[in-house]
Amino acid sequence: MIDFDEMKVLVTGGAGFIGSHLVDELLRRNSEVRVVDDLSRGSIRNIAHFRDKVEFIKGDLADAKTAETAMRDIEVCFHLAAVVGSVEFMATHPANIFKNTSIDYNVLEACRKKNVDRMLYTSSACVYPIDLQTAENQPPLKENDALAYGAKPDSDYGWTKLFGEIQCQAYHRSYGMKIAIVRPFNPYGPRESFDPKDSHVIPSLIRKTVHREKPFVVWGDGGQARSFEYVSDVVEGIVLAIERAVDADPINLGGSNYITIRELTELIQKLTHYGTSIVWDKTKPQGVRTRKADATKAHAVLGWIPKISLEDGLRKTIDWFLENCKKDSK
Repeated sequence: MIDFDEMKVLVTGGAGFIGSHLVDELLRRNSEVRVVDDLSRGSIRNIAHFRDKVEFIKGDLADAKTAETAMRDIEVCFHLAAVVGSVEFMATHPANIFKNTSIDYNVLEACRKKNVDRMLYTSSACVYPIDLQTAENQPPLKENDALAYGAKPDSDYGWTKLFGEIQCQAYHRSYGMKIAIVRPFNPYGPRESFDPKDSHVIPSLIRKTVHREKPFVVWGDGGQARSFEYVSDVVEGIVLAIERAVDADPINLGGSNYITIRELTELIQKLTHYGTSIVWDKTKPQGVRTRKADATKAHAVLGWIPKISLEDGLRKTIDWFLENCKKDSK
């Protein structure tokens, strides 16, 4: 176990959705936290409640000097910064997405040069091959599946994250760097983006139901299925990984709350008391057919067991949206 008390910790992307929740946890453990974020997707609003308790650097980690400046005197680095967005954004902005390769290289190099004790790399479930996610009864994805049958991620974003993992493994082998790698599966919760231009499925559905949209349009046919993990469970897995698994061997953070998009839509409508009919738009991007994590390794290596049910997590997320950004999302 790591004693985070007074430890100097960097969170890249710390003004973002998961990053800001991770900063909350580190402050609870009395760490000295530095955040670096270019605010392209993160928000000052996400860090307003702890702004005076952290050192904040607004900067783009695609610039090597920014990465080195941010890493000064740091003992532990949680690397969450990345260019990401909705299914549509990732399909239409490939050049933007591949900026991730520069960001990841610069962070790794800065960690090496500044002798950071250990680093965590936040990868993605998008690294898995398309062919393993086409059938509705597809078995849960095991970590080795990402390369065992040939690399074929479903998006450019997935390719960048897979390459980021390979970079981390190379630095681990070459320099003995302690690096943890996690693959979160569809994190959701408060502070996620509800902007119609780049929101993921849960924020998009919550926004539509709260605003009583008609027609109520959802992309796909509703048969797509995903595992969803509430943000506090993901943060717990991230912290456990950097404590217990710094061998650059990826670990899934997912497996619970597996549900089809049709069932998810109906559940959110129920929780928001909006029972309108659903129009399924099959012309829009809908991602892979099914994506479910095998969490055996996370349970065995990390002792990680998600605590928040999907219904409880959705209630918390809906309540946060109603309190913080209902008007802003119109």
